[in-house]
Amino acid sequence: MRSAEGGRRKSRGDGVKRATYVLAGRLPSPIKRLFTRVAGATFLVGVLGVVLDEQGRVLLFRHTYRPFAPWGLPSGLMKPNESPPEAIEREVREESGLLVEVVEVLQLRPGARPQRLDVWLRCRSRGGSMRPSAEVDEARFFELDALPPLIAEQERFLREHRSRLVT
Repeated sequence: MRSAEGGRRKSRGDGVKRATYVLAGRLPSPIKRLFTRVAGATFLVGVLGVVLDEQGRVLLFRHTYRPFAPWGLPSGLMKPNESPPEAIEREVREESGLLVEVVEVLQLRPGARPQRLDVWLRCRSRGGSMRPSAEVDEARFFELDALPPLIAEQERFLREHRSRLVT
């Protein structure tokens, strides 16, 4: 794990969390969905942040639990009594130490799984310093024309909304 400054930082229990995420990332999708259903709410609301910096580059995280496509947009699930902006701001802060501010809701759409709604949010980078976590070991801004391989849904969304994102 390296921070943006190149140093190594680990919190207590981080190794166990990381190992759990790595193991969970290798489970078949139906088993992951079952765990989410059993452990989580019956209706899920996901948040995905399209975080842009001053140069119009998009923030991507390298996730520790997704070996098939490690790079992706910051994302997570809303907690009870939390708004979508609060959820994505919390997720980014918890997973990376970076700070963001929601600018607008880009789209609401049904998620890939049953009983899920995804809220796509355009965000602005507000600073902070990269602090690797159990879920994310690197954060980097990419030009929209030079993205690493992403999950198909995220790649398609960025392509479809490119003109709205580049101002």
